[in-house]
Amino acid sequence: MTHYKNTRGFTLPEIMITLGVIAIVLSTAVPGIGSMFKDNALANQLNTVVTAVHYARAEAVKRDVRVILCRSASPNATSPSCGGSTQIWESGYIVFADDGNNSNNVYDAGTDTLLLRGQAATSGVKMRTNSTWNINLEFNPDGSTNETGSTAIMVLCDDRGNTHGRMIQVAANGVARMYADNIADCYP
Repeated sequence: MTHYKNTRGFTLPEIMITLGVIAIVLSTAVPGIGSMFKDNALANQLNTVVTAVHYARAEAVKRDVRVILCRSASPNATSPSCGGSTQIWESGYIVFADDGNNSNNVYDAGTDTLLLRGQAATSGVKMRTNSTWNINLEFNPDGSTNETGSTAIMVLCDDRGNTHGRMIQVAANGVARMYADNIADCYP
């Protein structure tokens, strides 16, 4: 038979105090972690779109043709097309070189070159554009956009609204700028 000497366990008050401290720590940490995940999702989506904008502009200059970034309801289709609900970009987008003789802003698999397929937005992220960016963003061979004097705007928001939103502005010269937090509106 084994005898245990000086064996000590936790008392009920010690366990209750420990659980209380853990509950307090978790109640302050968990909301911060959720906010951090949402911030990361917005930042990741913003970086993905800005990368596509820079890529489209660079390809227009390199290829010496118009390159178009357009909203697509099915960017992964065999022959994707531009379109979808006005100013709503969550379903994805494509970037293509408008190599064909028709500068019609429509991807034609027979004559145009598909350059990039932008995937659907991260769950919970809303992507909205103003009327200048609306269906597509077109870059000319000199890197400028077709929107003379107008600024194309895309905002990215989640359920926290404009206080945590992100914004991309593309000037008529093709230069993109990013803004974070406290943007004016989630619907430009």
